[in-house]
Amino acid sequence: MTSPPLPAFAPTPSSHRLDALDVLRGFALIGICIANVEFFNRPVVESGQGIPAGLYGLDWVVAFIVAYFISGKFWTIFSLLFGMGFALMLERAQVAGRPFLPVYGRRIAVLLVFGLLHHSLLWSGDILISYAIGAVALLLTLMAPARALVASFLFCLALTQFPGLGFAAWAFAPILFASAIALYLRAGQRWLFPALAGVPGALMVIAALATTRGDGAADWPLAVAAFLFIVLGLLAWRYREPEVLRPLRAGVTIAMLTFALIAFEGGVRYFTPGAVPATSANTTSATGEQASERQAEVLRYREQLARSREEERVLTGQSYRDAVVMRVRHLGQRLRDEIGFSVLLVGVFLVGSWFVRAGVIARAAEHLPMLRRLALCGISLGVGLGLLGSLVSTGRPAGVDDQGYDFANALAMLGSLPAALGYIAVVLLMLHSRGMLAYVRVLAPFGRMALTNYLAQSVVFALLFYGHGLGWWGIGRTAQVGIALLLCAAQISLSHWWLARFQYGPAEWVWRALTYLTWPGMRR
Repeated sequence: MTSPPLPAFAPTPSSHRLDALDVLRGFALIGICIANVEFFNRPVVESGQGIPAGLYGLDWVVAFIVAYFISGKFWTIFSLLFGMGFALMLERAQVAGRPFLPVYGRRIAVLLVFGLLHHSLLWSGDILISYAIGAVALLLTLMAPARALVASFLFCLALTQFPGLGFAAWAFAPILFASAIALYLRAGQRWLFPALAGVPGALMVIAALATTRGDGAADWPLAVAAFLFIVLGLLAWRYREPEVLRPLRAGVTIAMLTFALIAFEGGVRYFTPGAVPATSANTTSATGEQASERQAEVLRYREQLARSREEERVLTGQSYRDAVVMRVRHLGQRLRDEIGFSVLLVGVFLVGSWFVRAGVIARAAEHLPMLRRLALCGISLGVGLGLLGSLVSTGRPAGVDDQGYDFANALAMLGSLPAALGYIAVVLLMLHSRGMLAYVRVLAPFGRMALTNYLAQSVVFALLFYGHGLGWWGIGRTAQVGIALLLCAAQISLSHWWLARFQYGPAEWVWRALTYLTWPGMRR
């Protein structure tokens, strides 16, 4: 079986596209800086735990705005831009007749090195590691031979059904899912789509029936997975044409379905009458499997609380060497956590790549009505879901499962992709306006040096907030966001000054040199 070529798209001019992408990167970097500064004043392990208890007044208002208008949205924008950059490099390589994989492989490897150093030396909230691992998954999804995809799909499916492997088998689930998506993107045979639905779905139904418990209740996660495989396979068969829309459909499905399932599970627990919080006080009153599950949750939250206290103790009162040792020790767990996250990133990358290859970025003027609808609907839906969740819960105290926050947080994350697309649409509309809004172009140099500025933000924040720096850890949220905005303003100005004299930012120059194995000219 040979793999048909990727969908053909007409080459698009690069000048306008690059300006738009750089502006979008600069815009995203401001939001990332505002979101990240909190976790130079709070343990990174608490990310995703919402607004901390004890805030009031203006600090609470600022924290609320960041939580529901910025957090989750801007790393998604950057992920979309990463997918756009992938599509742009692939397109240029195809037009020039250059090999793509060796160059992009080195690009990913260098990015991973940047991420590992950033995580170990500066800040454990690094996102570059995630992007590098996600980029490898994207390459496999888009470019692995079809025979290898079929083999990996069947192999991983068989492992997930093998009795006794437990979590070790389900660790292969992301590969299974990525293989299924890859086959959908490139399959030309009509029969393959029902096969993608029927084979894994039937096997999972059999596994669910085989693991029926003594009380007559089947293993419902397996049953739900079987149902989803069948439905998704049938939808893939129904919506396989036009081929050009497959990446968009697949990406949106992955990103939205991931958080929809988490929201569904959290909602079931929250709205089930008689649900009991998982605390050590009530664990003893539960019996059998429920007691076991709740005890596992208690242990997980205790571990999180212990790690949170360790982070705060080391980063506020111990040496820089102690901080590096702690972050290196946590690196293994961080890499394990990337298994599932890489699948989500592949989905977001696919959506971003579609925007470039379909010409939405390069020829935005031709898509203004669509961008207006996307801005209105995306932001309304994306931000609205988070605000709806805030009516249930805005944060979880460390070490406690209140059963409401998981549901509320999943709703907010479910809105991340629609909101991110809406924000991107707003920036593109601003770029094509004639008034003051067009001055958003001032962000282009800031975005062109995105890697340098991202790393520099961590350096500045570490020096300001950690105990081996000025020790400002724990200042108010309003002051934190004010410092982040001042830093971004300074970096925007410095980026203009730097790029008036040099062609690349310092980190971008190193990245380019190691990617292309050459020494690019630095000065203009």
